[in-house]
Amino acid sequence: MATVGSKSEDAAIGMMDGAYFTSRAAVLSWVNSLLSLNLKKIEQTCTGAVACQVIEYMYPGTVNLKRVNWEARNDYEYVSNWKLVQNSFNTNKISRHIDVDKLVRGKYQDNLEFMQWMKAFFDQKNVVRESYDPVAVRSRGKGGSNAAASLGKIKGTTKLLPNDRDKAKAEALAASSSDPPAKKSAPPKKKKLPLTEKTNSSAEPPSNSTPTKPLVRSQSSRSSRSAPKPSPRKLDKKLKNLSQENYALKAAVEGLERERDFYFDKLRRVEVIMERLK
Repeated sequence: MATVGSKSEDAAIGMMDGAYFTSRAAVLSWVNSLLSLNLKKIEQTCTGAVACQVIEYMYPGTVNLKRVNWEARNDYEYVSNWKLVQNSFNTNKISRHIDVDKLVRGKYQDNLEFMQWMKAFFDQKNVVRESYDPVAVRSRGKGGSNAAASLGKIKGTTKLLPNDRDKAKAEALAASSSDPPAKKSAPPKKKKLPLTEKTNSSAEPPSNSTPTKPLVRSQSSRSSRSAPKPSPRKLDKKLKNLSQENYALKAAVEGLERERDFYFDKLRRVEVIMERLK
């Protein structure tokens, strides 16, 4: 039997609610245990199929599970799933707005905030359905019987700030590492040209070949001696610079998180005061 509260209270979950501090691991653990899935990324919920089954669990019969597409790969297919969720929201008088345009992009933060809200709403309604078989229920939809494998192929854009920083670091490293090889690649080209001259000059009279021989030897000796030696030092310097940048970024993130928590606490207190005055 499903026991659902008679009055919708989703509006009480404001943007400053503590629900939005629920960790990614907690949200994924809740979804996986509730629906017998094996999600590893929040971005895998961007298709809307997971939200369809969660709402159907809370409000049986309000979502047409046969129309849920667990094999969705394109934006328009995601939108179709999210429309089912929105229709269920309207039917059950849930005032939560679904920003479909953001969710279908598969960005981490947008999907995390929505799933944080959904978990808080689920906990608030305190829904219990005994002998519920999530695998059998979602098998009514397209690809529902193999949903775990289908959702595992959803990569999303994975665009959280830490990943953006990692990408920027990788690009910076690629850019910095690409410069030295370009400089080192120049001497080999110069070496090949004098070598051909050297072989040709060996067949010519020694008077024409004498000026070029010392140059060929000096250039080849310099390139052979200087090329291998600076590379470890330069790599060590790059490694030290990157580690320093990494520590600096971590310190900046920690500072921002502390500021966020501080201002959140202040805003939450104001929100509580305003609710009491109403």
